[in-house]
Amino acid sequence: MKFTFGNLPSIGWVDPVGKLVELAQLCEEEGLDRFGVSDWRFYHDCFVVMTACLQATTKLEVESLVTDPYVRHPSLTALAHATMDDLSHGRAILGIGAGVEQPTFWEYERKLPMTAVREAVEICRRMLAGETVTFQGREISVEGAKLDFTPFRRDLPILIAARGTRMLELAGELADIVHLASFFVNAGHHRENLAHVKRGAERAGRRMGTFEIDISMPCSVSEDRDAARRAAKRPAAQGILWTAAAERYSRDRKDWVRPKQFDVPEHVIEALASWDFWTQAHFPDRLARRARPVRARWDASGVRGAPARAPARAAGGHGRTDLRRTARRQAALRGLRRHGQGLWSRCASRERGRGIGRRTRTIGGRLGRSGGR
Repeated sequence: MKFTFGNLPSIGWVDPVGKLVELAQLCEEEGLDRFGVSDWRFYHDCFVVMTACLQATTKLEVESLVTDPYVRHPSLTALAHATMDDLSHGRAILGIGAGVEQPTFWEYERKLPMTAVREAVEICRRMLAGETVTFQGREISVEGAKLDFTPFRRDLPILIAARGTRMLELAGELADIVHLASFFVNAGHHRENLAHVKRGAERAGRRMGTFEIDISMPCSVSEDRDAARRAAKRPAAQGILWTAAAERYSRDRKDWVRPKQFDVPEHVIEALASWDFWTQAHFPDRLARRARPVRARWDASGVRGAPARAPARAAGGHGRTDLRRTARRQAALRGLRRHGQGLWSRCASRERGRGIGRRTRTIGGRLGRSGGR
């Protein structure tokens, strides 16, 4: 099992970039395995931040969480990750998604995003293997791309983030790390996601257990219970809007179907949709009051509370005693709580093989821990 902290910088992040490097150092000191750096448009540059974090640490793996095939040409993405991997002696991870829930800011079309991910992964893998790559794809093409240095690792791990069923199957087919990106914390929904991952893996002749599974869980943990609850409202509301496909970039997704376990009333979704979390970092109090009658549903969008109680919440939500034990063990990572206010962080747990990893995010609280089988 591996634990990852991320996912910064993100919407509402206001601290200087040096804080990200300090967080990476703290994660290494506290025994976490990985640090995820996001690639949101026009926040601190993902690859620059990754490089700084790698240089400031000695054991921590650092991953792009995630880039996409459109913001940079995949040949340049492969080049950047090979450079960081060489610099860090094998601690870089290339994370990629379709990028369909990001603004474009410049004129380009995302006609076949899943095809673009498949083609990007092929280009990156072949370049990392030392090949000269000429490739004419349906979405991406390249002519004679080759690294002019020997990669530190020819098998640098590639993570694929997925929410829709077809992308989940693609991740099962291709990824070294399958990242289940849904914020909807529900065991039945995760089982369905894993079934799609397995279908894709079997199509490629792969066995479950030969690659990693990474499952998301938003989390807000603080010594101050009320502060943790306040901080949890924003990611919970954001998770509801994403799951309901009710925010600006997911409304037109044809590949997304609301999980059958998702039972937030439509009037609550409509009220939350009046808040544009892409431009408004603060979650309005009026919406929190409006959503109060469905407070029980917030538990399906993360874990919140004081460090002594949050592990039990995580375990209770998944009905697993082993999760409770792991969560309590990870609650010992007290040092991470020093960096609470305003964080969009991620603590993840992963397990190679048949187990289910868990990723924990913390917003505005002080991070404790997470667990997973």
